Amino acid sequence: MDLKRYYAKARAVSDPRILYRVLRGILRALLLRKNTLRSIHILPTFDCQARCKMCAVAKFRKGDQDVLTLAEYESIADQGARMGALAVTFLGGEPLLVENLEDIIRIFKARHFFVSAVTNGIAVTRDLVRRLRSAGLDSIYLSLESLDERVNDQVRGFKGQYQKVMAAIPVCREEGLQVGLCTVFFPGELQRYVELAEYCEKNDLRAYLSTVAAVGAAEDVRPASEEDYEQAMELSRRYPRLAVDCVGWAFSYSFRPRCPAAKEKVAITCCGDVLGCSLNHISFGNVRQEPLERIWRRAGRFSQFRKNSDRCLAGFDSYHIETYVAPIASFDQSPVRYQDHPNITRETEPDLFSEEDESMHQPATDDGRGG
Repeated sequence: MDLKRYYAKARAVSDPRILYRVLRGILRALLLRKNTLRSIHILPTFDCQARCKMCAVAKFRKGDQDVLTLAEYESIADQGARMGALAVTFLGGEPLLVENLEDIIRIFKARHFFVSAVTNGIAVTRDLVRRLRSAGLDSIYLSLESLDERVNDQVRGFKGQYQKVMAAIPVCREEGLQVGLCTVFFPGELQRYVELAEYCEKNDLRAYLSTVAAVGAAEDVRPASEEDYEQAMELSRRYPRLAVDCVGWAFSYSFRPRCPAAKEKVAITCCGDVLGCSLNHISFGNVRQEPLERIWRRAGRFSQFRKNSDRCLAGFDSYHIETYVAPIASFDQSPVRYQDHPNITRETEPDLFSEEDESMHQPATDDGRGG
């Protein structure tokens, strides 16, 4: 495992408390074969100015629910830190539209988290970036789909988004943030990812290639092939600044590429639902009703999350896509409670429906379909 590929390592390990969490997670993985929560992805809003063709949260609805309060974010941060989490990333929707984002960032920074945000860049101003940096934001990833302005804006569904990103790059750098570009891997469109990766190499930018999954606005996207997977693998080998989520997380406590969902990562919506990741739209509980650790352990008993897949389940695992992702398209809204998923039942997932939480995760299996 190349530690240079760990997106947060430059600043994360400079904090002794984060370094302790890293070492603890590695020791638990290598000596005890136990999972440790490492990263929390938070979707603080479902609102966005753009209409991206691959928007994963297009079917997420707040309805009449209130969004999480600052006190609830404090609870999440406290629980996550106790569980060993060291990084928090704010996703969307568009996180920069959240009025109290500075306060939320301060909460996690006070608990010694490495704090990142992924943004479309439309709302970026120097004053906002300066305030977010002062609150504790360490890293920002600006979403860009192509170096061709017309293609990018068409995919992103917002005319001028390309120019907004290009203007935001120097502003974010000058205000002291780690800066990178984030793009979404569509099967069959290799060349534009090569161009973006080379652009990041030449301009000293980090690059993050996330997976498109057949959820939200992308429910009709064609499934990725083994050839697509191999192309993504080749990209990760060729470009050291590029972290490719679809071929395994950039860094794992087990020191091998594997899907981190409900092992080392969870996603939490602005309404409190806890998902294995932001592309797996199955809720395993709500932090307003249960402790985060209990929900994480429950999710870890799901057969798909127990297996050590070397690739993104939602984007590249055909069995997982057909059995667990595709059926969600029939629901009007996401996320779907695990109890409501047609293929998750007491008969198919007896461990998941166990009333008694285990004291810790069972060792992951390698049989292709999990426990």
